[in-house]
Amino acid sequence: MCSCISEMDNVLREHNTCLVTTLFRNPQVVAVRTDKINTRVRKGPATVIASFCPFCGEKYPEHAAKATAPISDKEG
Repeated sequence: MCSCISEMDNVLREHNTCLVTTLFRNPQVVAVRTDKINTRVRKGPATVIASFCPFCGEKYPEHAAKATAPISDKEG
């Protein structure tokens, strides 16, 4: 496993910022934040999880992902 995330975070610390990474995956991998195009749509923006390191190209280890259902908006 590469150490690109921690190396980039060390460089970005000088700019008071850090990479957004996954919270529940070990090792942590880069998560790409997205923004909504149409703000009238209630569905929130998606998060893209990288399967390869975006800096060096090394493939992240396979992770046994559990299928999850989206959280539904409950009105009322």
